[in-house]
Amino acid sequence: MPSTFRRLRYLVGLVREHAWSLGVGAGFLGLTLWMSLAIPRYLQEAIDLLAAERSGSEVLFRVWLILGFAVAMVLTRSVSRMLFLVPGRRVEFDLKNRLLAHLLRQDRAYFLANPTGELISRINNDINGVRMLLGMGTMMLIQTVGTLTLAPWYMYRISPQLTLWCALPIAVGFVVLQVAVRRMRHNQQWHMKALQELSDFTVESYGGLDPLKSFRGLGWAQGRFTALSGSVRDAGLGMATVRAWFFPLLTHLVNGLKVLLLLVGGIAVVAGEITIGAFTAFMVYLSMLVGPLMGATFMMFLLQRGMTSLGSLLEVFAAEPVRPVPRPGAALPARLAEGLAVDDLRFAYPDEPAQPVLDGVSLRVAPGEVVGVFGAIGSGKTTLVNLLNHHLVPPAGAVRLDGTDVRDVEPGELRRQVVTVTQEPFLFSDTLHANVAFGVQAEASEAGRDLWARAQQGSGPGREAHARGADRRAGGASARAVGPDAQVAAEAAAGGDALDAMVERAVADAALGPDLERLPAGLRTVVGERGVTLSGGQKQRVAFARAILRPCELLILDDVLSAVDHDTERVLVERIHALCEARSILVVSHRVSVLERADRVVVLERGRVVDEGHHRDLAARAGPYREAWLRQERERAAR
Repeated sequence: MPSTFRRLRYLVGLVREHAWSLGVGAGFLGLTLWMSLAIPRYLQEAIDLLAAERSGSEVLFRVWLILGFAVAMVLTRSVSRMLFLVPGRRVEFDLKNRLLAHLLRQDRAYFLANPTGELISRINNDINGVRMLLGMGTMMLIQTVGTLTLAPWYMYRISPQLTLWCALPIAVGFVVLQVAVRRMRHNQQWHMKALQELSDFTVESYGGLDPLKSFRGLGWAQGRFTALSGSVRDAGLGMATVRAWFFPLLTHLVNGLKVLLLLVGGIAVVAGEITIGAFTAFMVYLSMLVGPLMGATFMMFLLQRGMTSLGSLLEVFAAEPVRPVPRPGAALPARLAEGLAVDDLRFAYPDEPAQPVLDGVSLRVAPGEVVGVFGAIGSGKTTLVNLLNHHLVPPAGAVRLDGTDVRDVEPGELRRQVVTVTQEPFLFSDTLHANVAFGVQAEASEAGRDLWARAQQGSGPGREAHARGADRRAGGASARAVGPDAQVAAEAAAGGDALDAMVERAVADAALGPDLERLPAGLRTVVGERGVTLSGGQKQRVAFARAILRPCELLILDDVLSAVDHDTERVLVERIHALCEARSILVVSHRVSVLERADRVVVLERGRVVDEGHHRDLAARAGPYREAWLRQERERAAR
């Protein structure tokens, strides 16, 4: 857990971002406090004037002052609450965006060490705690400190003797409050940890629902969920118990103090040591202490929860990716002239450094080439793909694009040139159309709209890009004269019809046409979370359509045809080799039939390149490729 100083420093930074709103809110809160403390003073004067049988105009003047202050307090209190609570919501919004952006920068090792459910809990529960700290908690702190400081001072000015009678019970109440805070802190930390574990197990169980059903593990999952939710319940009951015991105790303490003051103060009034008005004002000030004393436990709970939550968030913000920092000025050209070069690539995972997954892999993918990578399961194909697109960090100089080390290039810049389609694609719980088009939605930004506007005006590079759009299918080169992102942004920004046409073309290229006819709403069909309503082959083809919708310099296909039937496979192989959106294609597969038309095939076995050549040559000479080809041919003939 980060130190208290570090948490306070970060909190001060958040306060500075909303200093105007919080400062003005504190001013209105101070004005409210001043008027609330002035009312008993004018009440005292009014009662004493009545007792002295002074003129009614003097009494009425003070009554009007009291009424005016009461009405004004409604306005100032409402404004102060708004000025405090609105920044809290804005901080919640900002922190969620910052935390998400920070998490997106992390590498895979971080997510292996931090379960998804725990991160979700931090985004929801911990940020909510910081919001309450900066909003309601800060407002209650100022109000409580102000009231508990100024009200006793006014009480002392009225009667030092009565104030001393109040000192001992208030000191006892402070000790009781400290005990409550310690217990509340323990239960709060317990509650946060239990919530994180419960959230993680819930996400994991939902994702693994099919295995739980298949292996009759629903009873086990229910038992585990009951145990975890029981921890959340017990921690919540612990906090509720603290509030249930200590709140009434403080109430009884204040009520007992009132009875004591009525006895002592009544004697003082009878003896003429204090006026009736002064004693009434004293009791009003004492009543003003009840709210802060009662709310002190809740205020301390908010502050403690907020500081604990802030520490939890700072732990996430302190995590930095282990990938090297990009070299300033390193950039890739709009069009690759040399392509991809992999030289003597060696890689082992950190948890097993003595067992290299890739050992001396070298390959080339020149512009315009279709290169295949063949290997059995466990040969290192997916690891190679993750190193090429920088999801994993390759050794220095081992992977280069046009001579530039991919380690030196910003990840966003790299992935504008290199697009990967994985074997297990992720689909959003949205329409089929949205899942295919989401890759170009960001490109239809303000810059894209400006480009399209210039194209419509008939001048500038936007018109050139638009005019060359028809050449993309024929050659693809001229259309990217202004960059693939600008081209796609212009077309996507043209309107719904242009984007729909692009999506329909990509879907047709992915051989999804017959499937659309069976879907209830075609492209507008909602596919469910992670595409649950689609088959594995359909999900792979949706991901394929998403990738080819946007032009790139290198398209990596990682076993994307593993779940499709052989008829569809033949169609997709034709589509892959007819693609012009990607100038170079790297096809990774354990199916020989997918690689037959590749310009070259690199054969991986146990992390090493054991052979390379055209399909004809590899199928003619002994080796793992020929064995796999013969086996798959026999399986195809048997069907």
